[in-house]
Amino acid sequence: DEQNEASSLANNNYSSSSTSSLPLALDSRSTSMEAVGGGATTAVSSAGPAGTVSGINPTHSPGGVLPASASTTSGTSVSHGLSGQGSGPGGLLNVPTAREWIDSEDEEAPEAVWSSNIPPEILSSIGNLEKERQEVINEICHTERKHVRTLRLLEGMFMRPLQESGALPHDLLNLLFPHSLIHLKDLHTAFEQKLKQRRSEHGTIIREIGDLLLYMFDGQTGDELKEHAAHFCARQQIALEALKERRKKDEQLQRLLTKAESHKACRRLQLKDLLPTVLQRLTKYPLLFDKLYNFTERSSTKHESEALAIQKALESAKRILDHVNQAVRIEEDMHKLQTIQRKLDKSGLDKEASVEFKNIDLTVRKLIHDGPLTMKKNPGVQLHGLLFEDIMVLLQKQDDKYLVKYHSSPGLGSESKHAEGRFNPITKIHLILVRQSAVDKNTFFLINTNVSQMLELTAPSSTECKT
Repeated sequence: DEQNEASSLANNNYSSSSTSSLPLALDSRSTSMEAVGGGATTAVSSAGPAGTVSGINPTHSPGGVLPASASTTSGTSVSHGLSGQGSGPGGLLNVPTAREWIDSEDEEAPEAVWSSNIPPEILSSIGNLEKERQEVINEICHTERKHVRTLRLLEGMFMRPLQESGALPHDLLNLLFPHSLIHLKDLHTAFEQKLKQRRSEHGTIIREIGDLLLYMFDGQTGDELKEHAAHFCARQQIALEALKERRKKDEQLQRLLTKAESHKACRRLQLKDLLPTVLQRLTKYPLLFDKLYNFTERSSTKHESEALAIQKALESAKRILDHVNQAVRIEEDMHKLQTIQRKLDKSGLDKEASVEFKNIDLTVRKLIHDGPLTMKKNPGVQLHGLLFEDIMVLLQKQDDKYLVKYHSSPGLGSESKHAEGRFNPITKIHLILVRQSAVDKNTFFLINTNVSQMLELTAPSSTECKT
């Protein structure tokens, strides 16, 4: 239930288009999905291995490349080599497809419902608000433990075996498992241990938790969580698409991942289900902290300082989530523009078109919004609209190409008859007027004031139309 709810929140929390820039040094965007999803085994990024952050020590940065060996929080030194030794039946290398899952990893977590494990005499001695408050605290502890387990699962069952087997090219491996995963695992493990210790110290009723929330979400630890989570999530959807394509083509990789995913520790979840849990978890914190703040504030005047600490942690958790969502928007927008730019066909522009438009590079512009459109009077024509800060681009989708061609449009007056059928596919923003249709909430009129032309366009929904 937590995963489904958080997944929905994640989808609602950010759209596919960006609205502002992000002051975060992410890795080079030059790696295409075709490069990492196909048969290439060498990195194509000119800036070095995917995941490197400029100006920061790689072994400690959000995108730092894994060193030759590193110690996990359990104290186990693990080799990070990409090559395996020898091969087994069916061409598989003689390395484990998944780490042996230690029984202690599935040690019983606190009860999901706090009151189910509390003696009746204690329950009867506290008020309803305090009971609700304890339930939320218990949910924070319970779900944090589950999240730590998932992060360890990603590392032990998937990342390490894939590194050792050499089953993936280095660039795709770093896209799927940037070194931020190790940092996130360590941060969440330390937080979960503090929660566990607090429960041990306080017993059945935890009196304060605000200081632990501030430790995790505010100050230096909060900044580390923000940067590592942003780096881990930013290009995840791009990586998952590339992995999906590669699994179709690579039988060895498919067998290795299927074997790992069938392990009982995965509980019928596939890698594509496990990786998004980092963002899903981040969407859950503000909901939990908001509930905890409300119950704490109302339960007793003695909890005033505790309520303030929780409120501050809530604000920090929201800022972290916003930062990560923005990182995702920027990377997905850039990937989208790179894909469209590669498939751009400008042969439809005539000789009189400006050099600026003939040589247009969409990837150097900031995307505000984009989406599919259809011509009201010619629904068979599928357009893709791109709104940038300075221009609007209307591309015609045809097979696997995006055509930069003039669109059929009636003139707005007799003086513009020469311009019929010549609505420019690239128009400066200051020359455009937009008017909503009075009869169709999904339709709007796009007017080029420079040549007195108009297109009647239909968006997929009224919300998209207004956007």
